[in-house]
Amino acid sequence: MNREIAAALLLLLLAAGAWWNISAVDRLAGDMLAQLELSEQAAEAGDAAQALVGLDMALERWLRADSYTHIFIRHSEIDSTADAFYELRELLLSGELEGCDAAYGKLRYHIISIQEMEHPGLGSIL
Repeated sequence: MNREIAAALLLLLLAAGAWWNISAVDRLAGDMLAQLELSEQAAEAGDAAQALVGLDMALERWLRADSYTHIFIRHSEIDSTADAFYELRELLLSGELEGCDAAYGKLRYHIISIQEMEHPGLGSIL
């Protein structure tokens, strides 16, 4: 009977850890996407300085989460997301707001992909 209880407790612990991980990645992605949206709206309005402020807030949130991301997220995803942040930042600093749509889309894609990868699905369970 003790083994069954220990196994049940271990399963509950694993489920709680998975729930915590999903919640953490959802909060991280949500925070970054909200700042990215504000940044993109400013870029569309032609305000490169405000767009840069919003992007830098999202980037700061990403960089502050490194103790989480470097444990739970694949390193290739970390690298490609960081690259997308800095590519967009470079465009905003250059004042080239016309080409920013694709860069915003690329960064948004990477953030959403990370979020979706951490959510369990039938394919990831089987």
